[in-house]
Parts: sequence; structure tokens; C-alpha cells
Amino acid sequence: MSPTARTSPDLQELGFAVNLPSEDGQAPLPAVPPKTIDALLARPWYGLRFPTELEARFQADCAVQRLRALLINGVLVAFIFNLALWSDWLMVPDVFELALKLRLFIFTPWTIACLFMAVLLPSAAMREWATFVWGLMAVGMTWLVCTSSQDPLAGPYLVAFVPVVMFANSVARMRFKQAVMMDAFVMLAFLTGWYMTPPISPVIMVPAALVILTAIVFSLYSCYMHERDERRNWLLLLRETLLMQELVEAHERLETTLRIDLLTEVANRRHFDEFLQQVWEQAREDGSEVSLMMIDIDHFRAYNERYGHPEGDACLKEIATALKRRLRRPGDLLARFGGEEFIAVLVGTPLATATSAAERVRKGVENLNRLHATSSTHSVVTVSIGVASLRPSAPHASPSQLIAAADEALHQAKSRGRNRVFAFGTDE
Repeated sequence: MSPTARTSPDLQELGFAVNLPSEDGQAPLPAVPPKTIDALLARPWYGLRFPTELEARFQADCAVQRLRALLINGVLVAFIFNLALWSDWLMVPDVFELALKLRLFIFTPWTIACLFMAVLLPSAAMREWATFVWGLMAVGMTWLVCTSSQDPLAGPYLVAFVPVVMFANSVARMRFKQAVMMDAFVMLAFLTGWYMTPPISPVIMVPAALVILTAIVFSLYSCYMHERDERRNWLLLLRETLLMQELVEAHERLETTLRIDLLTEVANRRHFDEFLQQVWEQAREDGSEVSLMMIDIDHFRAYNERYGHPEGDACLKEIATALKRRLRRPGDLLARFGGEEFIAVLVGTPLATATSAAERVRKGVENLNRLHATSSTHSVVTVSIGVASLRPSAPHASPSQLIAAADEALHQAKSRGRNRVFAFGTDE
């Protein structure tokens, strides 16, 4: 199912027209004008969040890289967290057995399980929250070890929160809002731990609190700057991508303009020349024939003088539409050759077949019954058609020779009374 296009109020303020993710979960590229991205780049970055649809795309684009970092950091944090057993043995030996159980038999298996789950989790947001819970577990286990100890060093040992903070904010690069929540939890854990551990001089605990607070402030600043730069760089890349898309689309429109006759919406002379050369080379290889049908509107100059150029343009468009309806075979081409002349390339078509097709075209135009009061031959708009066919593999055959033959056949059709088909190389 194709994605449904709708716009949220916060995007409407900026001029967004965003396609939301489709039901298969693939988020399409938002249709955001580069000037709108400039407006976002100029906005304050305090909130570190894009409008809803753009935020979803940002998270999806960053998901693979962050998952890779999560897997690497998971292995690293499991190793470091267990390495802290040495500190447990030195600082709180009375609860070393508890620390051993928590670190080796609870946190480590949970970490391994989380790494497997992270690969299977369907959304980037769920993985971010899994990382957040992971950090809370590390803080909670450290707090439990300290508050369960009666050793005088249990209070100072609360400074072990610092590596957790530094790792989560600066190495794992937890999202800033989640990092703020976790650091608030760390300070709460430190204060309650200070209260619950054996009394110790404030001369030791106040500096410890300052160390933790300093680590939080510095690492949070680093976390904020990293996410801000990540978001800015993503927006800049998105703007560059969209600008490139606009450039490609503009180039395609220009190419279309150069190949299509804007009035009749059929191929123009330039496209015809290129197309004929291509099919000529192909037909030379496979030995097939190429036929041309040159079509001229009878007494069109008189029509313009009588009815005016706007009506003449309408006549050209109507006839072009009629020709397209009757020349619909894949591989053929209808082009405006110039003025009131059209030309059709019929690939792999012998002369007899092309002549029959030309007769159907002639009747189709006549049956339009478009009034032509100044015609010296008929009362309605008609066409004369010259048909020619050549086999490119024949000696001395060339595209220009084929065009000249079709033009001569058209001249014969007009000299024999118009509103008729004449095939080159025949008597009729």
C-alpha cells in the first residue's frame, strides 16, 4: 500500500508536505522544501526534537549506526562492569559475594539478552529506551552494593556512579533527554545512598558529590552537543539530498521540454531524429524494415487565416490526439515534424502494413468532422499521408533516404487531390 500523505499542525507552520511511513514500516523521504530545512536549522535547538514525521525519519536513518554502537558498547560495558569487582573487593569486602552475584549472574546475562533483543526490536525508539533501562540497572546495582555494606568506605564508594555516567553520556551517547533522566536518578541514588551508608565525614562525601555533579554536567554537555550536531548534520545532508533531487527533476523536465512538442505533446523533431537513428541501427542488425508515415494537414494555412491561430492550435492538438490513439503500438514513435506536419516511425513494419495503418489514420482524422469551410477539396479537416519503407541492411540505404522517400510520397498524395494515402514505389 502506498503511504498516505498528511501533514501535522507543527509541520503546517513550516510548509511541510510529508509522506508518513507506510504500513510495511518503510519511511519515505519527506517532501520538504530546502527553505523549510533552513527554517529548522535557524530554530533554537533546546528541545532537540523535530516535528513528528521528520523525527521518525531521523530516528530510522540513525537506527543502523546506533544499533552497531549499542552492540559494541554492550560488550564493552559488560567487561568494565565486571572489572569493577576488584573495586568491590577493596572498598566493600563485606558484600563482595552480593556484588559478584549481581555483576556476573544478573547484569551480565541480562546484558547479553538485551544485545540479542536489540537486534530483534522493531523500532529505534525501543532500543533507545532499552539502553536507558540498561543504565538504570547499572546504577541500581551499584547503589544496592553500597547500601548493603557496613564498611566505612561504602559511602565514598558511591563515586562509582561516575564511570556509569561518563559511559552512558559520552561513550554510549544516550539521547539527551534520556541522559538527563538517568543523571537525575544518579543524583537521587547518590543522596539516598549517602543517607543509608555508614556515617562518614562530609569532608569526604561533599567532594564526592561534587565529583559526581561535575561528571554529570560535563558529560551532559558533551551529550547535548553531540546530538545537536548529529541532528544538524542530518538536516544538512537531507537538504543536500533534496536539492540534488530537485536538480535531477529540473534536468528531467528540461530534457522532456527538449524532446516533446509543447503544443501537441508528441515528440519533437529533435527526438524524432535521435529515435530514427537508433531504430535504424537496430533494424540494420536484425534485418527488419523501418517505415515512415509523413502526415500533412490539408490546407492548414487557409484554416488558420479563416479561424485564427488559437483555433489552429486547437486543431493541431486534436489531430495529434487522434494520431496517438491510432498509433499506439509499442516501439513506434509519433512526432511533430514541423508546422502542420507530423511523422510516424513504424519499426519492423513492411510497406503494405504501414499503408493500411496510414489509411486508418486518414479516416480517423476525417471522422473528427472538424469544419474547414475554406478547404478547396473537402468541408472538414483532412490529412494527406505519404508512406515509405526501407530495409536498413540494403545497400546505400540511409535514414535521410527514407525521409526523402516519405516526403516524395506525401507530395504525390497532395498532388493527387489530398485526403489520401500514397505509398512510395507504388502507383497509389
